[in-house]
Parts: sequence; C-alpha cells; structure tokens
Amino acid sequence: MDEFEITDDELSQADLSHLRVAEMTDAQKAELRRRYFEFVRVAAKAPPKAATPARRPPGTAKWIPGAKPRS
Repeated sequence: MDEFEITDDELSQADLSHLRVAEMTDAQKAELRRRYFEFVRVAAKAPPKAATPARRPPGTAKWIPGAKPRS
C-alpha cells in the first residue's frame, strides 16, 4: 500500500470540502458521489412541510343569550 493511499474507512470519514473536484482523486470523487446520493435518498424520505391553512378561521360573533347560532 502506498503511504499516500487511504483506506475506504478513512475516505468515508475524510473532509473533502477543501478540495476542488478537479483536484480530487478518482476514489475521492466516487466518495463524494456516494455521499451526495445518500443525502438525496435520505432527503426524499423527509416528511413534507406543513401545509398552510387555505382559509382563515371564522371571525368572532357577538353572543346573544337565547339566540340560536348561525350555521
């Protein structure tokens, strides 16, 4: 093994953010691609954002004792 070659385990934990894609080795590019597709797979399973209510809640009405409420 070369002294500059890193193992798969070390590569999966390596910080690649300081490298440009043009400077990466084939193994680093493959790891970056794997991380991206892992992120996309996890993000696709995320719950959707909560929907905003389509209508406003009804306003307040004056209460009159003995009167029937409007529908």
